[in-house]
Amino acid sequence: MTPFSGVDTTRLLVEGMKVAEFNQRIIANNIANADTPHYNAASVDFQATLHKALEGRDRVSLRRTQAAHLERTRYSPKFESLAFLSKNDYNKVDLDLEMTKLSENTGRYVTYASLLTKRFQQIKSMLNNIR
Repeated sequence: MTPFSGVDTTRLLVEGMKVAEFNQRIIANNIANADTPHYNAASVDFQATLHKALEGRDRVSLRRTQAAHLERTRYSPKFESLAFLSKNDYNKVDLDLEMTKLSENTGRYVTYASLLTKRFQQIKSMLNNIR
């Protein structure tokens, strides 16, 4: 039995893109607050969050108080530990580290998007050859 047997690759790639998009927002927020006093940088544990998403444990349903309310879920990521070092204003954002994370995360997203595009091209090609 192969390690990836039974894995829906389309779902894996879509969930990976969702986690990368969420991670992008967290990193952008850290960069935007690089000069904010007493700001603690947050970071997402990509692998753990993706694992939770694939298991279906990535969302928390919010309580509806009236029947007319729309059903809504909130994203529940796995965060890594906070930074320990800080600048004189107690800001804990390391801009170089955040830019490295941004580049790495962008690469992940582009890779997943490219693989998903290839997957759909294969399906389209297969369907066109049936005729």
